[in-house]
Amino acid sequence: MASIKKLDTRKFKITVSNGYRPDGRKISRAKTITVPQIVGGRGISQYVAHEAEEFEKQVKNGYCEDGEMTFQEYAARWLERQTRYAPSTLGFYRRSLETVYPMIGNIKLNRLRPIALENMLVELRKRTYHGKPIQEATVQKYLTVASAVLSDAKRNEIIEKNPARMIDLPETTSRTQLIPTDEEAHRFLDILANEDDPYKTFYALAIYTGCRRGELCALKWQDIVMNGDESILTVSRSRSSVPGQGVIEGTTKNGQA
Repeated sequence: MASIKKLDTRKFKITVSNGYRPDGRKISRAKTITVPQIVGGRGISQYVAHEAEEFEKQVKNGYCEDGEMTFQEYAARWLERQTRYAPSTLGFYRRSLETVYPMIGNIKLNRLRPIALENMLVELRKRTYHGKPIQEATVQKYLTVASAVLSDAKRNEIIEKNPARMIDLPETTSRTQLIPTDEEAHRFLDILANEDDPYKTFYALAIYTGCRRGELCALKWQDIVMNGDESILTVSRSRSSVPGQGVIEGTTKNGQA
């Protein structure tokens, strides 16, 4: 049960015990509240009792104890637990988080508010790439990664809400994908005919199969089965360059052959 200590007429300290550490020390959390002036004198005790009850629920459910971790501490643990992502995707997440750590990394999970994330976005929009402001879509990718970490904390009942979900974001400009016409593709293949391998084979397969770059780089001769005038191509691996790790081979993006 929560203990309540009166510090002033409207200020109270609430302390909740939540078990013991391995060394025998008691685990306890405390917070100080100030009763709003709008609450009359007779309603102070009822207000404090309600706050104490809510605070005890938070502590018992684990919100407060783990919520004391900083965003950076939790994000590092989150990265270690991810097994379903390709190495290149994890590399992207890691680089994105390293970019946002200086702005929100030291904030405790239970203290991270939407305004801190909005300020982060403002700072990111000031950045440039090759002398030009970075695209809004790129800025929002950083928020998406931070949101994935915070959603995991919410799923584990460490925080009650994901503050990244509370931000109103501007519309992003979608890029138009340039797809070559049949005439352009044939002209390109005619030029490739005079080139040496592996470039000739690489680009020809890219046009005819639509494989991703990493999938093409991971192909082996045994992945191609010739059957008369037809050929069967099996794509089951992908290669990517991960900073600090070199070239890593893993499954395809959707994990299917």
